[in-house]
Amino acid sequence: MKRIIIIMLAGLLQACNNLDLVPISERTVEGYYQTEEHINLALLGCYNGLRSAMVSQQYSYMLTESRSDNTFQSLDYNDGNISRFSETSLLPILFTAWSDYYNKIQRCNKVLEEMVAIDMPIETARQYEGEAKFIRALLYFDLVRLWGRVPLVTTTLTIDEGYQVRRNEISEVYRQIESDLIDAANLLPPDYPSANQGRATSWAAKAFLGKVLVFMSGYPLNAARWGDAATLLHEVIESGRFEFFENYADVFSHEHESGRQAVFSLLFKTGVSGEGNPFPTRNTPNFISRALVPMGGSPFQLFLSNDLINSFENGDTRKEAVIWSEWTNNAGEVITSQPFSKKYLNGPAVQGDGWDIDWILLRYDDVLMLYAECLNELGYVPEGEAFDILNRIRQRAGLTPKTATDISDQQQFRRWVEHERRMEFCFENQRWFDLVRTDRALDVMRDFLRNYGIESAMGSRARYYYPVPQQVLDINPNLEQNEGYN
Repeated sequence: MKRIIIIMLAGLLQACNNLDLVPISERTVEGYYQTEEHINLALLGCYNGLRSAMVSQQYSYMLTESRSDNTFQSLDYNDGNISRFSETSLLPILFTAWSDYYNKIQRCNKVLEEMVAIDMPIETARQYEGEAKFIRALLYFDLVRLWGRVPLVTTTLTIDEGYQVRRNEISEVYRQIESDLIDAANLLPPDYPSANQGRATSWAAKAFLGKVLVFMSGYPLNAARWGDAATLLHEVIESGRFEFFENYADVFSHEHESGRQAVFSLLFKTGVSGEGNPFPTRNTPNFISRALVPMGGSPFQLFLSNDLINSFENGDTRKEAVIWSEWTNNAGEVITSQPFSKKYLNGPAVQGDGWDIDWILLRYDDVLMLYAECLNELGYVPEGEAFDILNRIRQRAGLTPKTATDISDQQQFRRWVEHERRMEFCFENQRWFDLVRTDRALDVMRDFLRNYGIESAMGSRARYYYPVPQQVLDINPNLEQNEGYN
């Protein structure tokens, strides 16, 4: 028996030209999907793929947090090219990310195609369809924000079909994301028994749809979907299912993982190979004392920028909760010149397997702040509900509330949102995307890079998106390069 080794044609096809012989005892995907349980197992694979793309893979933060003014890497090492805007289409991490995203989208497409022939209860079928569309939407949401125009693939492809795909317009990709999330919101249940914790709910779909509509309202589409987004986000807020934690550090603690502060979390479990969360280790210096962090650190850590550290207001308790400023290395020396993020550095851990701490992909605080942003865009109201939300965030951080004297118009409110989101969500891979959607990345990053004498690296808005990996262009000549890259 023969099979085609699937590698998604550089992410699109997942197929190469090599054929190899497979022992008769080895399973292949063809003919596998026979029962409801098979579809369920395939869906769990889709969730695992989402977790990998959003957290486990190095590109999850390299292409997002490392691109922003929260971090800076001065060397050609790890994410240095990303941080300094000197990447080219040959940078390996770009091909890894592109291929990986489409690999995981292919999983979702396969589930949606195969499940229609499987006999199962209607409610189960609705749930499975909703889950596959939910995961596919989130993967495309990242792709369109990282590369702009990307191929929109919603069915499994043959090799020949893969060679013919072209890049879709950004608006088309967002329409598919919106459609998938609308379907997911209508198909998914509002909750699950505890045994199914971690699966997407209708509330998660609605909340993410609200967030997607906020992004559609910003650069580059400027689609003005603020009202639609506000309606959805308000519905989530009024559901009573989620909770604003009064202690910021509690949001990320193992004790409260997947609690009511989380609209949707990705689950991790230490002690099982590949199932632990690697993020806390990555953020920790490689030579930290094992007395402080039993697993040690990693050379792949995020290098924090002084700009971020100095942007915290005096008395902001989020700084202490997030940044470890003074620590001891494995030689017993006290280090004060290399602060690092300690967000999610909490809970049990096993060497080589990562941490037993769930990753919150969308937290309730984000829903609240996006809603406040929508209200401001729909019409600035001095000291109205939008003020109340942001001031609640500030007061939790130990800061004095703002008044209309401090924030006197809509534009000032936008800058306030920008600042609070930076402080609130640092090291959650959101800052770069926020800067692009508000069309502030050009100005903010030029000013930031000027500190290192490389402001010209941020030449234009073309740098809002990454180059299409050269390996992808070599395989499919129908895919053109992004503007501003060779």
